Amino acid sequence: MYFWTPDDIFQAACANCGRHIEFFRDDLRRRCPHCRKYTVNPKNDLSCAAWCKYGRECLGQMGRMDDRNNTDGEKRKPNG
Repeated sequence: MYFWTPDDIFQAACANCGRHIEFFRDDLRRRCPHCRKYTVNPKNDLSCAAWCKYGRECLGQMGRMDDRNNTDGEKRKPNG
């Protein structure tokens, strides 16, 4: 069960245009509503992957989800 606090929803500056983007603590990235570019969640912590037996599988699924959600025309570098 997750317990959320008011700090789990926050704003951060867009890496491209500097305008504010609202993040939830479990967001990997969000698309800026102003410039439409993606910004990575600065508070995201995936350290659970280091100890969780499903960590590698979970991170792999996030990578595939990231590729499906790439609709901004940017080329992705393969993870290696």
